[in-house]
Amino acid sequence: MAAAPHMAQAHNYDPSDVPPPTLETLKWAQKTRASLQALMVAHGQYSAHYDHKKRPYIVFDWDETAIVGNVQLTLFHYMLEHFAFLLPAHEFQKLLHSHGAEKLLPLPFTTQDGKRLSLHTLVQDILEDYRALAARYGHRPHPLPRDELQQDPTVLAFKARMAFYHHALTALHGGEIAQRWLVSLAAGHTLTDVVAMSRAANEWYLGQAIGTIKWACPPERAGVGGPVSATITQALRLTPEISDLFQIMQEHGIDPVICTASLEECTAIFATSTEYGYNIPREHVFGARLEEHHKTLLPLEAANVPFPYEQGKTALIKKYMVSKREGPPLAIIAGEDSTADLIKTFADTPLCCLINRKQSDAMMPFLKEAAEMRTLDTPRLVLQGRDENTGEWLPTEASIFLGDTMAQLP
Repeated sequence: MAAAPHMAQAHNYDPSDVPPPTLETLKWAQKTRASLQALMVAHGQYSAHYDHKKRPYIVFDWDETAIVGNVQLTLFHYMLEHFAFLLPAHEFQKLLHSHGAEKLLPLPFTTQDGKRLSLHTLVQDILEDYRALAARYGHRPHPLPRDELQQDPTVLAFKARMAFYHHALTALHGGEIAQRWLVSLAAGHTLTDVVAMSRAANEWYLGQAIGTIKWACPPERAGVGGPVSATITQALRLTPEISDLFQIMQEHGIDPVICTASLEECTAIFATSTEYGYNIPREHVFGARLEEHHKTLLPLEAANVPFPYEQGKTALIKKYMVSKREGPPLAIIAGEDSTADLIKTFADTPLCCLINRKQSDAMMPFLKEAAEMRTLDTPRLVLQGRDENTGEWLPTEASIFLGDTMAQLP
């Protein structure tokens, strides 16, 4: 009698059949990498209690976290270099804050020769430059060629005054007001055009040296308030440690979620890109949004969407993630100035990884606490260091800040 045919046995996939994927060593601080790896193994699909219907997720800042640099500031500098502003002068004027305009700005906000000036005179000089540039270049396709504009004294003055204004606005009214202003400057463009500009800005600044640059008003454009200057930081680099983390997380069945104070679409072209190596789903990118009218962006924040800065960032995560996943984030990876409320609100989140950089007053206590936790076996707060002069991470919790040579803790 012929032997009965051998029947193949059905076999359901069991994640325990293979070892869990691990993070590349790269330039992670050892304890920070180990903490993230342990968290993924304990809560991902290789653990016994994993529930694929309630996939865990980790919330990331984008600026100064997944990249070295800032998407919105990069776009701001690019728009100034190319005079890429489309609003009529009377509409542009509405974007310039003038609270306490007649008071003299505090030190160190003075002219190049040390004279005090008021916010009112600064705004008037900005508007005079803007009107002149709009009349000269408004009929031409934007953005305009950078090399051509660098020969124009009015462009040089406008750049310096706008950067000076941004610094003053931050000092006087705080980071959130300044960030809302930066986002509003995209008004007048279509979203498609803003994304194209942001992509061009990324390509340009990724190829430039990291460092500080001084923008100054030429003497012939002194204006009413006097010639001012501003020092900007030019820095944009990719972070391979984060792109590897994104991949390994998803292999563990854990979703990376971006929540940033920069424009959402400008961040998404970075975060979803295979070219840049991040490649996360578009629906997991959340950021600032503006209202649109006939596809043109308005200087109005999108209704019913929290502006993602401090409490707004927390509200956005609660609205789009906590309510749907029925739970808080598994971890928070933070480098922006605007994430203290998120860390404070989700006190039960077991791990927060903080990029060691000079942070806002609200964030610095968490960085200092993370430094104190370095001796614990299972710290809730961990640090990741970097060298701001090269745009690369360091395999330690300490960072070398821009212009320095020695690594330091918060």
